Amino acid sequence: MHTPDTAIGTRFLDALGRRDYEDLAACFSGDATLRAIVPPGAREADGPEAITERFRIWTEDTGDYELLEAEASPFADLLRLRWAVRGTEAGADEATMFEQTAYAEVSGGLITALRLACSGDRPLG
Repeated sequence: MHTPDTAIGTRFLDALGRRDYEDLAACFSGDATLRAIVPPGAREADGPEAITERFRIWTEDTGDYELLEAEASPFADLLRLRWAVRGTEAGADEATMFEQTAYAEVSGGLITALRLACSGDRPLG
């Protein structure tokens, strides 16, 4: 069994924290896939550009955006990524937070598949 290097996960989380969508896209192989369960339902994207656009939709308009926690660790032959974000959604009065956990398949130092689950926006108090 191959245990993945966490370097690509750390790069992904760093790019996400900075909302650097160009660097985020560079974390994915050309044929990468995203399968996500987020409120209100399933989302899928294929290829680095489409996957990055999905993350852009989830984070770009968040005011006071802050990555509170981020972790990349091996899990069997996968890379487990977990992060929590605090921010204020466009049009909202109060900040919320959400957490996402993903399992990545890695090959050649790039993410080839990402399966993700999201908590949805939760109140801070």
